[in-house]
Amino acid sequence: MANKGAYAAIEIDDDDELQFQSFASSSASPNATGNISSSNSTPQPRPTGFGGTGAFDPHRSIQDQAGARPIWSVEYYAKFFDVDTAQVMERCFASVIPKENFLDVMQGSPDLYGPFWIATTVVFVLFVISSIVESINAYTAGTPYKYDFTALTFAFGTIYSYAFLVPTVIWGATKYFGCQPDLLDMLALYGYGLTIWIPVAVLCVLPFDLLRWGFVILGAAASGLFLVRNMYPVLSRAEAQTSKSILILVVALHGLLALMLKYKFFAYTVTAPSQPPAPTR
Repeated sequence: MANKGAYAAIEIDDDDELQFQSFASSSASPNATGNISSSNSTPQPRPTGFGGTGAFDPHRSIQDQAGARPIWSVEYYAKFFDVDTAQVMERCFASVIPKENFLDVMQGSPDLYGPFWIATTVVFVLFVISSIVESINAYTAGTPYKYDFTALTFAFGTIYSYAFLVPTVIWGATKYFGCQPDLLDMLALYGYGLTIWIPVAVLCVLPFDLLRWGFVILGAAASGLFLVRNMYPVLSRAEAQTSKSILILVVALHGLLALMLKYKFFAYTVTAPSQPPAPTR
């Protein structure tokens, strides 16, 4: 029996002798339906990024995106936290000092681990820095100091709303206008975009209000440029007027965050040490 994937040609010459010539099969071979398929052909991956093969891709079912796990199971969300420290640090540096498109840095694998812990760190740093400054002011003024836990609540609500609620709203708006964004990419952009506020909060401990204004403006400009630069490709898929409106909304919400942080956590005044009363004669 002939080998699978090979065939033989029979020739009859003038002397009525049979001549056999075998041919090795090429990469193409007939399948069960009679069609020829190539064994060297490999499926090409689909593009990643906004509307690509990332999580919540509109071209795939939810079950396929998390390994056929139900959406209410812990295993479904485990893949969104499957990153190591080196990847998180690389993405943090890429958000502060952008040298290339952030979606290329993530390589089609956005995560929620970094955004969650960055937002948590920003909340912690804001509360600690403001508490340290206020305690120093109270000490120099000779008055007792009590921790203001309403500031912690304010920081928690503001930062987590900006990190998770705002990008969800922007994602819904862009999806409504046919931009086909990726929700996980949007959450990663906003989450990692908060990284710059950690050094800004630390630097704002300095007792110079004009300098603090400079740090806040610099941080807002850097993180705002990071968002606009990476979101513009997906926003440009909509009509020009629509994309401009969404872009203005993104910038306005970002500016509002910067002002809220400045006036709530970085607007303290330095109190001069109280002088003891002059002795009376």
